[in-house]
Amino acid sequence: MSGQALTPGVGSEVLPIGTPEPAKTFRFRDLFRDRATTFKFSAILGLQMGQVFPAAFFGLMLTAIYRSEGLPLDMFWVFTIPSVPTWLRPLWAPLVDGVGSARLGLRRTWFIPCTIFGALAYLTLAWFAPTLEDLWIIIAILTVKSTIMTTQDIAIDGYMVENLEDHERGVGAALMDIGRNVAMFGSWAGVAFVYQKWGWDAAVQTASMLLVAFSLPGILRPEPPPPPHAVAARARGERPSLLVLLRRPDARLAIPLIMLSAFGSGLITQLYVPFLVDKGFTVGQIGISILAPATLVGTVLGATLTVGFLNRFGYKSTIFFAAFLMVPTVVPIMWMGQIPEPSLLVVFLVTLNGIFLPSFIQVAMAGARLKWASRSQAATDYTSQIVAMSAASNLGLAVGGVLAEHLGWFLYFMLA
Repeated sequence: MSGQALTPGVGSEVLPIGTPEPAKTFRFRDLFRDRATTFKFSAILGLQMGQVFPAAFFGLMLTAIYRSEGLPLDMFWVFTIPSVPTWLRPLWAPLVDGVGSARLGLRRTWFIPCTIFGALAYLTLAWFAPTLEDLWIIIAILTVKSTIMTTQDIAIDGYMVENLEDHERGVGAALMDIGRNVAMFGSWAGVAFVYQKWGWDAAVQTASMLLVAFSLPGILRPEPPPPPHAVAARARGERPSLLVLLRRPDARLAIPLIMLSAFGSGLITQLYVPFLVDKGFTVGQIGISILAPATLVGTVLGATLTVGFLNRFGYKSTIFFAAFLMVPTVVPIMWMGQIPEPSLLVVFLVTLNGIFLPSFIQVAMAGARLKWASRSQAATDYTSQIVAMSAASNLGLAVGGVLAEHLGWFLYFMLA
């Protein structure tokens, strides 16, 4: 991919892989250099984490709950149904990208009501226990919820891209990865503990309250005016469009690369919890004693080191290096699968390794996605990349479940 100028109107601020980093640098300590910067990152981080708290519990722990209920692996494709709205959201992303209240803010126009309705949708799950009999009702509610929350996500995507300067995106991507995984820690440890102690209803209510609470900084922070690129594009009569994104030369490399990375990751991460259930571990052990601490430690270390790699070697070299790290990620899982009854310590260390090493590619790809998104149609560009990633990841879950059921865990992870 060459570094030639992009199509006029698309946004010349987009930086393809391999473009030299701006001279201005931004490090973790700069997050606290002034109140405005701290509030900005708090708002972005809170919106991201607010989404993750309920999504992590329902998206990952629900598979463990239903596996313990006896749902066969070749039926795990049903958990991809609620993701269908996320695959289709680029169809209405241009609407969210271009319509909103000037007084309230283009992005807040959408993510404030969506946060409220999303929390209410989650709360309705308290009416149905996670049993095999109620599986399809729960899937239907989650699908409606996904439609609301993906619309919120479109607005948050645009908000994030527009608020992060080019030199802030490496740290921003690492911070988002840490925040996302800290929220997973809270969900798998805290919400999973609530589920174990007080049951399904209490866990659902807790997850919904966390969504609202962490979204408050973004809701309360006044939204900055649209970036000059977007204002200039609207003045020329240009509207956000998927065609603009698809015509960009770098999209032909970026989108397939995003999908390939997500599919490979989905084959491993989304079936790791059912694998642990089959090894004899309970939902509480998996969430509280294994995933939560391993996620917190592995992500902080991995994301921090990745920022150093990005600043020193750039995105292209870091992504290539991270791809090779997937081999030492999978080999310990295969080894553990051969142990009849692995100890909790062994499982924790293997899980920690499986979170720490993939952090390199997750943070590098997250930063690259921010760079590939144009500020002239930030929500449409970034959302389309996330949809490509999500679709490939869920394809990994659907295909992986069938393969694991028929191949067994050892051959499956060898193939993955």
